[in-house]
Amino acid sequence: MKILTSAQMRNIDRRATDRFGIPSLLLMENAAIACVDAIFEHYPSADRASIFCGTGANGGDGLAIARHLHNRGVGVMVIIAGDRSKFSGDAETNLRICERLNLPIYEVTDDESLVDAIAHGTDCDVVVDAIFGTGLNRAPEGLYENIIRTVGELAVPIVSVDVPSGLDASSATPFEPCIQAAVTVTFAAPKICHVFEPAATFCGEVIVADISIPGGAVDDEDVTLSLTTPADVVPYIAPRLAATHKGTYGHVAIIGGSPGRTGAAVLAARGAIRGGAGLVTVVTDPESAAIVSARSVESMTYMRDDVLAFIRNKSAALIGPGLPDDEESYARVRELVAAIELPLVIDASGLNAFSGTPNELNQNARPRVITPHPGELARILSTDAASINADRIGAATSAARASNCVVVLKGHHTLIADPTGEVAVNPTGNPGMASGGMGDVLGGVIAALLARGIDTFDAARSGVYLHGFAGDLVKEDLGDIGLAALDVAEKLPIAMKRLQST
Repeated sequence: MKILTSAQMRNIDRRATDRFGIPSLLLMENAAIACVDAIFEHYPSADRASIFCGTGANGGDGLAIARHLHNRGVGVMVIIAGDRSKFSGDAETNLRICERLNLPIYEVTDDESLVDAIAHGTDCDVVVDAIFGTGLNRAPEGLYENIIRTVGELAVPIVSVDVPSGLDASSATPFEPCIQAAVTVTFAAPKICHVFEPAATFCGEVIVADISIPGGAVDDEDVTLSLTTPADVVPYIAPRLAATHKGTYGHVAIIGGSPGRTGAAVLAARGAIRGGAGLVTVVTDPESAAIVSARSVESMTYMRDDVLAFIRNKSAALIGPGLPDDEESYARVRELVAAIELPLVIDASGLNAFSGTPNELNQNARPRVITPHPGELARILSTDAASINADRIGAATSAARASNCVVVLKGHHTLIADPTGEVAVNPTGNPGMASGGMGDVLGGVIAALLARGIDTFDAARSGVYLHGFAGDLVKEDLGDIGLAALDVAEKLPIAMKRLQST
């Protein structure tokens, strides 16, 4: 599912009308019907609605909504934010229809008329916010600022059309003031403000409605940002065929673990096993191997020095979880990464070996995924975590290009960036997963998917989604305090089974 800016949405609307011949009035009608359906779904007993309309296209949507609500027996009151003579085009058409239906319409052109309109409009069960749409690019001022503040103070649920008034559709930063919606109905695809916080917190539940914009109108737009959905993941977790065996699902080699850090290797092994790998071997030192063997009985261990010879015939590898953070270990990691030809995941201490040298992570253009948190990525890019978090999309994209790897930038809404510039946003996961070992499990899951021959971007995107979804299922059982990484690993098969049925 694409994530759009306001400019991209304008282009798509224009393409739908100019190239495909779909009248813009029909798109407005479909948008209104989608909003009305959402109102009845969420507030089925609503008898009265107040519709606050701006004088642009978003206000035209609001006027069409008022008409459809009226036709379905809901008492409506239209409150126009501004002079009704400013309406034009499709919005003016809907205004004339509402006037001919004799719907009550109040104009708010100053503070006095705002007080009068609010006095009439507070007696309702739901408010429709159709003041500003995706075109807003600066903070509301003057009368519009007062209207938004006043609407926000009403003790009534608000349904926003496209975006809550006060948000820039292309930004994660809300303006002040901004409507706090209970439900937002947007069209064709989510916008940046619907996905990224803090703007997303003002949207409430976001419904993406199909208003009959052709897929080609969206596909022809140069959109590199997308939201991962179950449809993106399900093809890679199809039920297994009867005539398969453990070799069918690949052999993952995990290079990790060291005295005092064996837990990371164990969790990576559990992630790979529960992520569907046919075989898993942890390559580690003898002391760590004994602990790994005791804690992950389905996996194997390997303790000799000829690591490259051992993993040569494996399906995929993961390097880093639980390795020492010292120069001797870093030198060994760099040597192995330069030589490994398998699909490879690099995580944790494996990433610290490349501080300031992202170009050395994949000099030979092999299938590679790196899974840094902001601090690790900051070290790779020779910057700081604050700079990474200030522009996560830009940082992930830059890192993917600099390293020639698929980058999984972990955190709230984990980002998966491809060197081509494509970025996927992950919607699963919860704050309970902010605990040690979660990244080790994730590395194992992605490695398991790579071991089955799945493309690096698809394996990373699917692995992140599955990992977060398993965490969400654990949260359903346990709440979001005290979640352990092993809980998430053990929930992975249930997560896949649940998704298979979607």
